[in-house]
Amino acid sequence: MRSDMTQTSTAMRWGAYFTALSAGLHLLALPVSRFSADALILLPFALVYAGFAYGLFRGWRWLAYVVFIVLLVGISLAIARIWANGDVPRWIYMGIAGANILSVTTLFVALWKQPDVIT
Repeated sequence: MRSDMTQTSTAMRWGAYFTALSAGLHLLALPVSRFSADALILLPFALVYAGFAYGLFRGWRWLAYVVFIVLLVGISLAIARIWANGDVPRWIYMGIAGANILSVTTLFVALWKQPDVIT
């Protein structure tokens, strides 16, 4: 295996950091909203995002494509929840949307800058 295939690009690493931040904000919603039903819905997403962050930290480029699409959907859902009435504070959803936007941006740079080359 070539060594350049195992090294994670800086942009991909930042995408992993922002995805991990989003996972943390999903988890933070639980105690902030006193473990309400609205916040419990976010728990599976936190676990999936944490798994995504792990894979990105490992440099799994194929996963970056999947995470990019999933986070685009996550941005839409988080923005929609900002104006919904619920037990989870709006600032949590704003933070999730912001972290997802930053992650998508850095993943776009990582995937665009170093496209897959068929040899």
